Amino acid sequence: MLPIAEKIKELRKLKNITQTDLADALGVSFQSVSRWERGQAYPDIEMIPKIAAYFSVTTDVLLIEPDAEAIMNCRTAIITTFCSL
Repeated sequence: MLPIAEKIKELRKLKNITQTDLADALGVSFQSVSRWERGQAYPDIEMIPKIAAYFSVTTDVLLIEPDAEAIMNCRTAIITTFCSL
């Protein structure tokens, strides 16, 4: 699945709204939202900032897949710093 597909679905579920609710807020059909979430289509480029604003996230959150190694390094650094206090 495309990273943006997973992000849109995850953010929608966290906000506890339906695909129809999201579609209405963005002015698109619920079928469009469904296709985005299944990775069958991308939102139009002009829609990316609107989706990000709706969920109060940056466009980076929607578009950039997190690097697992970088996340683990960050977690390790936090744990190391916390344990040394």
